[in-house]
Amino acid sequence: MIKFSANISFLFTEFSFLDRFKVASENGFTAVEYLFPYKWDPLLLKNILDKEKLRQVLFNISPGSETKGEKGLASLVGREEEFKIQIKEAIHYAKILECSQIHIMAGIPEKDSSPIKIHKTFLNNLSYAADQCGKNNIYSLIEPINNIDIPGYYLNYTDDAAKIINELNHPFLRMQLDLYHTQIMSGNLSHFIKKYIHLINHIQIASPPNRYEPDKGEINYDFIFKLLKQLNYSGYIGCEYKPSKNSIDSLNWIKKYR
Repeated sequence: MIKFSANISFLFTEFSFLDRFKVASENGFTAVEYLFPYKWDPLLLKNILDKEKLRQVLFNISPGSETKGEKGLASLVGREEEFKIQIKEAIHYAKILECSQIHIMAGIPEKDSSPIKIHKTFLNNLSYAADQCGKNNIYSLIEPINNIDIPGYYLNYTDDAAKIINELNHPFLRMQLDLYHTQIMSGNLSHFIKKYIHLINHIQIASPPNRYEPDKGEINYDFIFKLLKQLNYSGYIGCEYKPSKNSIDSLNWIKKYR
């Protein structure tokens, strides 16, 4: 059975953030995800989740300074103590929200930083994150993101993410595979899904070139969903796309999968 979650940082933006939970539930979703919860009290968010009978399946660690355009601290040399504080904060939210997965954002390293130091910093921070999250039965996820939407982002390729996960070999470090980013960087989606299905805890979808809903682009999601069923993928599929029209009308594609 395919399980969809609504990414309410992308969907239902016609409504206030706190109202999007109700709209997601009214439109058939039983789970939500979003980028960042930190502007809101976690108990408030949990009360809304419970009221709307929704499960929280994913959110991101803090990106750092949004005004400076930071996209995470995990690979940033010299920011390790800030990263540890972020992990503590994210775990605090995850425990209250009963969310078993946190996306650890790699970030955009300084251009003059040593590539060796950047990689070592990333590995050390991921190891720390997986240890701390694992103590609370929470998975740390890493996601390859295309370098067109986010130039300079440290982790771009699925093979690189898998190599890091295998190298650290931590039971609570897994992959978040966004098929939109993977298609842009590598294509050959079925190859990567089959090759790394054992490492993938969460999948996100949208269609290039415009990041619209799954039936408005170059990816054959009928084929992808059938493949995921054949591989017995049991995680959620996050709808992280930009609606080509209003959010509710953009959901017509999902009806045949429910």
